[in-house]
Amino acid sequence: MPKLNLDEQKSLFEPIEIILEGKNYSIEKITTKMMEGIDKLAKDEKAKDDPKVVANQLSIFLGAPASTFLDIDIRKLGMIVKFITEEISGSMEEKKTLPDAGK
Repeated sequence: MPKLNLDEQKSLFEPIEIILEGKNYSIEKITTKMMEGIDKLAKDEKAKDDPKVVANQLSIFLGAPASTFLDIDIRKLGMIVKFITEEISGSMEEKKTLPDAGK
């Protein structure tokens, strides 16, 4: 019988690592909850004009308080969000095939 046990896989995706202002951040997994938070920010009409939205997005992705990012150049923050979203998209493209299912 075919079987797919993802619990036995060491890692399907590499972590996304960010170094910012001398601190290391690592995104080990992307969850539905995280993406719902990002999506909510993107759809919020008030947030579209709020310069803190990027800090809030990074807070969700990196697990640090949004206040951590408020004094950092917003262009750097935007580059990080773009990098993360491109890495997510790219890793999903790369994993179109399932890992060895142990057939």
